[in-house]
Amino acid sequence: MKKAALFIIPLIMCAIYLYNTNQFQAFFASKSFYANIVDVPFDVTSKGKQTTLPLKHKFNTCYDLSIAIPGREALDSRYEGKGQLAYQFISEGTVIADGITQPVHAQKWTGNERASICKLMVFDLPFPKASDDLVLRLEVTEPFDFLQEHKDNTFIVIAPNYSSKFDECYDEDLRITQ
Repeated sequence: MKKAALFIIPLIMCAIYLYNTNQFQAFFASKSFYANIVDVPFDVTSKGKQTTLPLKHKFNTCYDLSIAIPGREALDSRYEGKGQLAYQFISEGTVIADGITQPVHAQKWTGNERASICKLMVFDLPFPKASDDLVLRLEVTEPFDFLQEHKDNTFIVIAPNYSSKFDECYDEDLRITQ
């Protein structure tokens, strides 16, 4: 009986550990793992436009902030140009990180038949030095004029940016300093 317990207990501990890894969750529960944690309308063509987004996550991994446009047109066109968002990560009323997103490049567009998505930055959640009340404040500092024809149909989307195949984030070049 003791020998069985010595075998079963470590086996159960290993199973629990593996179940809680990003690789396992991304591969076996991909629908819930890759679900958007934020998906809100936001006009990126209007300078000064602001929004504050609560960041509630289920998985401890890297996330990307993207602009999404319904349909495939933007993905096929691979728009690029000027346009930047100022961001502030705020926890307990204190700004713990801030900066400006990079300009849009053609190779950062992705998507499918339902939406065209352009990735702007990558960050980790949980955010270092943040409590559970973490919010992200965004402001359009330079309008995304090349998206003017989609003015009333742009969204901010935040979703996991993790690759289970490589056990790392896809877009490390967009990672912000945390």
